[in-house]
Amino acid sequence: MPATRPGETAEEALAAGDAPAADGSSDGGGRARRQALAFILVPLLFTLIWAGAVRLTREPLVREDLPRVAKGLPAPDFTFPLLGGGASSLSEHRGKVVAINIWATWCPPCIEEMPSLQNLYVEMKRRGRPFEILAVSIDALGGDPVEKWVERFGLTFPILLDPRGKIKKLYRTTGVPETFIIDPKGRLVEKVIGARKWDSPEISAFIEQILQLDAAEKTGS
Repeated sequence: MPATRPGETAEEALAAGDAPAADGSSDGGGRARRQALAFILVPLLFTLIWAGAVRLTREPLVREDLPRVAKGLPAPDFTFPLLGGGASSLSEHRGKVVAINIWATWCPPCIEEMPSLQNLYVEMKRRGRPFEILAVSIDALGGDPVEKWVERFGLTFPILLDPRGKIKKLYRTTGVPETFIIDPKGRLVEKVIGARKWDSPEISAFIEQILQLDAAEKTGS
């Protein structure tokens, strides 16, 4: 029988795990071996999990098959379905300043900036300026949750659907919203992280400056 503690019955000692070995002795040596094994395996398990997480985190950043995303370089082209049918590509809008807005309906800052994006879009169209907004939704459910917000805000700029989130890897985004300003030659001019008041005079002036620089390059002045 295993040794009992004061006030403890033999049955309670057995339930506590102090079971006798086959030769009638206590199993203290077995417990010691199990504890030693645990000390070895638990840190090893955590190391393996950490290494796997690091690999998953870093893998998209070092893929050599994706184009670089940097100011002054051509912005990566893409084609996604449009809400309401058809498809649209970035390359179709060469010759315009394009704002690529990557967003999702579950993102409050994304929803917050949508009215000001619409105001900017309307103003640029009113002026007759070569400007386009491509709002790429990464909602996993596709167009159903997106359509509600489009109707609520009366959005008239193109809404592209990317339920698999391919554009996140293509443009190396870290969250939403993120907006990429592309010049008429298809080069990245600016990356904006977070929501903005897009209908501010400063942003309109920035777009006009991009268009003026493009015109100056064409004339060689």
